Amino acid sequence: MLTGRHVLLSGGLLVCLCGVLPAQYGGGSGGTGGTGSTGGTTGGTTGGTTGGTTGGTAAYGGSSSGLNNNYHIGFERPEAWGLKYFASVSLLSGLPAPPPTEGARFGSISIGLEMDWLPQLDAGQQKIGYNGLAPEDLNKAPIFARPVVRIGLPDKFTAVVAAPPPFELFGVHTRMIAFGVERPLVQRGAVTLSWRGYGQVGSVKGAFTCPNSVLAFAPGTAGNPTSCTGESSDVASLRYAGSEFEVSYRVPGHPKFIPHAAVGGNFMDLVFQTHAPVTGGMDETRQWTRGGTFTSSGGVTYMLTSKAAFTVDAFYTPLWVERAAGSPRMNDGLFNVRALVSYTFR
Repeated sequence: MLTGRHVLLSGGLLVCLCGVLPAQYGGGSGGTGGTGSTGGTTGGTTGGTTGGTTGGTAAYGGSSSGLNNNYHIGFERPEAWGLKYFASVSLLSGLPAPPPTEGARFGSISIGLEMDWLPQLDAGQQKIGYNGLAPEDLNKAPIFARPVVRIGLPDKFTAVVAAPPPFELFGVHTRMIAFGVERPLVQRGAVTLSWRGYGQVGSVKGAFTCPNSVLAFAPGTAGNPTSCTGESSDVASLRYAGSEFEVSYRVPGHPKFIPHAAVGGNFMDLVFQTHAPVTGGMDETRQWTRGGTFTSSGGVTYMLTSKAAFTVDAFYTPLWVERAAGSPRMNDGLFNVRALVSYTFR
């Protein structure tokens, strides 16, 4: 039953979302600019002049000074688009646990495996370094996978924890953990309205700015435009906090099928730390950006047994970007398909 306390909780969350989400549609400053190497799995560093345009270090036709600078970049720059694109892949949204017919139970344990399709980016999308001038190695992994654990808490709340394996796979070393809490707010017959709050901390490490594939070419040539002299070890920190509302429907006469749909909002705090050997020295440029995004998802859960379930979702988030300085603002969002196999022990 929905109580006054739950109504106040939902209302407070909606107020928070109203404050966070407009950041996604702001103009997006150009950042403070500077010198730097390129960005990676999730973004890149910025070379440039004051105000966040282009330019570069010795690795891209500039001086070797400024290889250790710290820059804020606008949330719609190409480097920031890369960061929020891959942060969106790891969002703990959608893929709900099926609502139990007997109601939420304290002490219940559910273990699942999530598998998300990672779309391959084209050459234009990978060109995010130096405010859209330099290509990056972003197509490292075709999937994103992680185990998901749910534990029943008092008052119908459920704790959720998800983390990919903490070892190198597809040339990427991931150390991230996502966590959250969810609860049904309204249950009326076959319809359930639920809420989830969630967040993530951690990072992804890999050779994004200077992959091994460019080292066969001379620094400064077309095959090695950023003048890499060795493989990089770049780190992207993908931190976020979000909230989501979801409605599910247990189909009368077909109780094994449970369609669902969800909408949510997120605040992202993203950092890209370059660690790349280039002609001018070791590039240690750091870039950071913050902003909000919207998400939506929809799919269906099929109950394999009374305790085992298979869920598949289509996920979409609009991501705004200015591909080059002065170019029109455009939406280059993430669409992917996600799946979860889960089993509830009690």
